[in-house]
Amino acid sequence: GDNQQSTVTQHIGLVAVTIDYHSPDVHAPNGDDRPGKIWGELVPYGLTNHGFRTCTECPWRAGANENTTFTVSHDVKVNGQPLKAGSYGLHMIPAKDEDWTLIFSKDHTSWGSFFYDPSKDALRVKVKPSKSEYHEYLTYEFTERKPDQATVALKWEDVQIPWTVSVDNQTDLYIARIREELHNNNGFRWQNWVAAANYALQAKRPNDALEFAD
Repeated sequence: GDNQQSTVTQHIGLVAVTIDYHSPDVHAPNGDDRPGKIWGELVPYGLTNHGFRTCTECPWRAGANENTTFTVSHDVKVNGQPLKAGSYGLHMIPAKDEDWTLIFSKDHTSWGSFFYDPSKDALRVKVKPSKSEYHEYLTYEFTERKPDQATVALKWEDVQIPWTVSVDNQTDLYIARIREELHNNNGFRWQNWVAAANYALQAKRPNDALEFAD
C-alpha cells in the first residue's frame, strides 16, 4: 500500500545499527489532510486496546504494518542502558507533555503491536520528544555521529523522538577483528602484523602490541 518499506543503517565503528520500518505519510492515501491530527489522534497517547488479537494494552508500533525492527550487530547501550546484539521489535508509548517510553521487544516478527507482550521486553528507556522540521513521511534518521555513538531519531510531521546508541568497547571489538583477520591470509604478510601492533600501541594496549610485534 501507501506505507512503503524503508531501511536505514548506520555504522558505529564495527557496530552496524539497522532500523527496518514501514513509512506512513501525513496525508492519508485517500487524500485526507491530517496535519495536526497525527499525535494524540492517529497515534494515540498512552497504551490502547486495538480490539484485535492478544494485546489489550498496546504501545504504538513506531511505524506502519509489520513490526518496526531495530537490529544491532554487537552489544550496545541505548541512552546509557545495555542492549544485547540482535533484532528487536521497536515500539513506543507516546505521551502528551511528558517523556515517551521506547520499548525493545524480543518479539520482532509479529505484525504491529497486535501481539505485543510486555514479558518479552528486552529494554525500556525514557526519551524526550521535541519539535522537528516538517516530515511528510515517517522517517528514521541518524542525526549525530561520533566514533563511539550515534543519535537516531524518528521524525514525522513536526515531532522528533531522538535517542543515543553508544559502544563502550570499540577497542576490544577492533582487537578481536584484527585477531580474526590475522588468522586468514592477512596473517602471512609481516606488514599486517606491524599494522596490528601499531594500532594496539596507539590504543594503549601494550600487551597486545607486544604480542603482535613478536
